[in-house]
Amino acid sequence: MLYEFSDIIDPRRLPRRMKYLQYYILGLVDGEGCFSVSLKRQADARFGWVIDPIFHVTQSKEHRVILEILRRVFKCGRIIPKPGEEDRVYQYVVDSRRHLAEVIIPFFEKNKPIIKAREFESFKEIVYGLERKEHKDLDGFISLLKKAYEMPGERKYSLEDVLMQVRERVGASETIRRAPPGGGEDMVQHH
Repeated sequence: MLYEFSDIIDPRRLPRRMKYLQYYILGLVDGEGCFSVSLKRQADARFGWVIDPIFHVTQSKEHRVILEILRRVFKCGRIIPKPGEEDRVYQYVVDSRRHLAEVIIPFFEKNKPIIKAREFESFKEIVYGLERKEHKDLDGFISLLKKAYEMPGERKYSLEDVLMQVRERVGASETIRRAPPGGGEDMVQHH
């Protein structure tokens, strides 16, 4: 029995072995979990946008213990009320890239999702790309951005709009870098 959870749940309600609990977690995540990548405007970011991967599992308030089990199994993340549904729903959230790369992704490489297989693979590519710092140069950033837009889900901004803003920002910074001393204005001296 899994007695390490006895302070939060009767161990008889759990599978007898950790291996079987991992199967349960896989099924739970395949149904109630999400491997998502959001895109956030950020003025001080190099390209004006930040690619932000996050793993979360949602449960009603009365099943919060399931989220606590996830937090203990993965030894990372946090449990928060779901924004907009704070009184009824909680989420187990992992948004640390290090924890995503070192804990969450390896778990789901070993215990492969079925329903969310494509979503997980895209998520994994993006997280590992960010870990390799591919987002630091324009081509790498655009490549990761396009992968994020291939994932299921609705986006607030179209890929075309984001790409246009990124290219405008890069163009503006290139113009500033190449400008002559004095701010780029024609200097006319009057005697």
